[in-house]
Amino acid sequence: MLTLLENGWTGDLPWVAIVTGLVLLVVGADLLVRGAVWIALTLGMSRMAVGLTLVAMGTSMPEMLVSLTAARNGHADIAMANVLGSNVANILLIVGIAAAIRAIRLRTDWLELLFMLLATSLAAVPFLAAPSVDRPLAGGMVAMLAIFCLLLLRRERSRLQSPGHEPPHRATPTGWLVHTIVLAVGLALLAYGAEWLVNGSVVIAKSMGVSDAIIGMTVVAVGTSLPELATSAVAAARGQPEIAVGNVLGSNIFNVGCVLGVSALVQPFPVDCRELGGLMVATAASALLLAIVLRLQHGVGRSTGAMFVLAYAGYLAYEIQTSRGA
Repeated sequence: MLTLLENGWTGDLPWVAIVTGLVLLVVGADLLVRGAVWIALTLGMSRMAVGLTLVAMGTSMPEMLVSLTAARNGHADIAMANVLGSNVANILLIVGIAAAIRAIRLRTDWLELLFMLLATSLAAVPFLAAPSVDRPLAGGMVAMLAIFCLLLLRRERSRLQSPGHEPPHRATPTGWLVHTIVLAVGLALLAYGAEWLVNGSVVIAKSMGVSDAIIGMTVVAVGTSLPELATSAVAAARGQPEIAVGNVLGSNIFNVGCVLGVSALVQPFPVDCRELGGLMVATAASALLLAIVLRLQHGVGRSTGAMFVLAYAGYLAYEIQTSRGA
């Protein structure tokens, strides 16, 4: 069980806790993704489906564990800011860097784009209605994710049954055992990394007088997005745009459907709309921007990717400066 132990070693050495937590998150997510991709490809899934599901789930586990820990321990702003901040970072920072490394060229279906926008709309509900993520809304988020997975599964079944599809390669029992262990070790590292990252971040936030919302949308959001960054950057460099983009689209859907949804089902929490309003606007704007770019340009060019990164840096600078002036 994850607990926020600010009086433990993480309270005495918060920066060590943050750095160690980030390292464990990156290593753990890498192991989880490696195992998941091997299993998925062995079962015959497409690379886009791998990116949208198993890779997205694996790289979203840090957000899941961090937000659940924060919500259960009374740090609602970190829980919400982590998800919204991660979704903005996924699009502007991660897609931007991946495209800057190597232009992304691919055709995306409406399914993943519409559900990314639907997930963003559900995240905006607390800002438009009651300022909280209660269990009915959380249930809607989880239901949205379940419907997305079912529709994606149906699409994959149609593809597998189409003429000309090559069956997956045969895998040995040893291969299944090794990659199952890799998955388990990766999950364990993610659990500890998430706990230490949240603990250290809260201690530093209090000592510096920085709000939970700002620390959640900066250190925690970027930290928990490092697995997505590493995965998408490597995928882009290796010429696998489906995994690079599918990872981001799937992560944004899972962040709302699973991270926010499951966290609020376990522990409903209030949302500080005044503190997080700007972040919600950035989340919605970046999601709409990515959907338009992918549909019109059939990918993301290097110059567009560079503009994404600059926009993210400018947004963070604005939020931090605004927070200091408040």
